[in-house]
Amino acid sequence: MKIKLFYLLCILVAYLSFSPLIGQAHGDSEDHDGFFQHYTFFELWDPLYFLILTFVYIVFINGSRKIMIKKIAFGSGLFTLFLALGSPLHVLGDSYLFSAHMLQQSLVYIVVPPLILYGLQNGETGKWISKVRLGIFKRPLFLLLGFNVLFSFYHIPIIFEYLVQNTIFHSMSHVILTVSAFLMWVPIIPLVKEMDTLTEVQKIGYIFAGGVLLTPACALILFADHTMYPTYITNQPLFPMLPPLDDQQLGGIIMKVAQEIVFCSIIGYIFFNWAKKEQEVDKCVENK
Repeated sequence: MKIKLFYLLCILVAYLSFSPLIGQAHGDSEDHDGFFQHYTFFELWDPLYFLILTFVYIVFINGSRKIMIKKIAFGSGLFTLFLALGSPLHVLGDSYLFSAHMLQQSLVYIVVPPLILYGLQNGETGKWISKVRLGIFKRPLFLLLGFNVLFSFYHIPIIFEYLVQNTIFHSMSHVILTVSAFLMWVPIIPLVKEMDTLTEVQKIGYIFAGGVLLTPACALILFADHTMYPTYITNQPLFPMLPPLDDQQLGGIIMKVAQEIVFCSIIGYIFFNWAKKEQEVDKCVENK
């Protein structure tokens, strides 16, 4: 089961990155007379992607003895992934609205990784991965900088426009960002105890640092006085009530708000576990 689930997750990442729908370049639609008028149902709702996700979840719950909350977290992560990359949100973010694009990225890079990692935590897959002994897990600052630097560079207008016009490079960039996002979350939600190298205080500092590092990219998008991404200027007449500049600023708000909600929730989770550990220590002292 441990190797099977790991391979299934690898197949899932490959599919969501290189399938024709997910890897589609921005701006392929030329007629915007109607909302999704020129998209088929299967382009809006990717059935193969849904079946793959469902199969992954069935394998996970059948081969796992985890408590229910971890199964729910893992399933929620897969469902959120489908909403981001297998639903009409993908079409919106890929061809029409920058704000939808940023919502996608918020879900995939900020919401999904902690849910998936929490579901896999202390399971057979995590133990198998830990045997690889990747030294990178012992360098949490490198992991934190890695994702945030890549994310910021990805949204530099000239780089962004070049990537979205090239299907292969665009898909590769999504793979790299997704992997780096998961790696960034490992120090906070380690798969096994051997990966748990940070104290509770260090984890909280790590999260605060992550918020600070992501702020410049969000601020650049939010406070720009001009539109920076031509792709969404030419493809957006579908929503005349949301001008391109407002759409761009809304995208920055969505990313920052999503980050704050998730980060604050994780800090609360860390505090809860910290208090629980302290209570257990106090009980041990009292018993002695």
